Amino acid sequence: MNGDGTVYARGLRKCYGDRVVLGSIDLDVECGEIVCIIGPSGSGKSTLLRCIDGLEEVDRGILRVNGEDLGFVETETAYRARNRKEVAMQRTRIGMVFQQFNLFPNMTARENVMAGPVLVKGVAKKAAASRADSLLADVGLSGHGDHYPWQLSGGQKQRVAIARALAMDPNVMLFDEPTSALDPERVGEVLAVMKGLAGRGMTMLVATHEMGFAKEVADTVMFMDGGVVVEQGPPTEVLGNPKEARTQKFLEKVL
Repeated sequence: MNGDGTVYARGLRKCYGDRVVLGSIDLDVECGEIVCIIGPSGSGKSTLLRCIDGLEEVDRGILRVNGEDLGFVETETAYRARNRKEVAMQRTRIGMVFQQFNLFPNMTARENVMAGPVLVKGVAKKAAASRADSLLADVGLSGHGDHYPWQLSGGQKQRVAIARALAMDPNVMLFDEPTSALDPERVGEVLAVMKGLAGRGMTMLVATHEMGFAKEVADTVMFMDGGVVVEQGPPTEVLGNPKEARTQKFLEKVL
């Protein structure tokens, strides 16, 4: 529960009006652990990741990321909301990769990767550009720094998005269906980069429909449905021998 690269949640609840999107989620993610979150559309996977990233506020429960209460700080008598600057600093240590890339269309790949370090952390542009080129090379895009998003394939855009998230030196990386918007032949490019990150010990939570990736890379597979965690455990158990009927029914459709 202490230290960097951990995620801890108890009784996490999120509603939109009368609709319960997350109902009492408990989560323990250790530093360096890979958690793949599977489940049907609308099961709450994306909302859970958005709460962990601080993009959504939880309605109830405890959420600690990197050993700190996210968005709040505990005093002797109560919880108080952190100010916007404190929350922004917390979020710099959490990387998020979205389904639809979310690149700035008027910026080159290099400028997209530079933006966070320069604007949020105050890194000098020359140093940020050098680091951006290094990160683009790490994701297999050496020589693509001057390309604009419209000049890149979907797989290349998603790899730029991963490099952009890594540029902030996060302790935790979140992936929200990172391959679902890609052509089938581009999926492998992105999964290969993610496998590389996993091999380097990055804490990762991945909402995915790629069962082969979950089976190969995940330490824990979590099956969500209706805003709750139905079943979780090692991939050999959850994917190979699921105990819950809802898990079995879902896997029959996707495997």
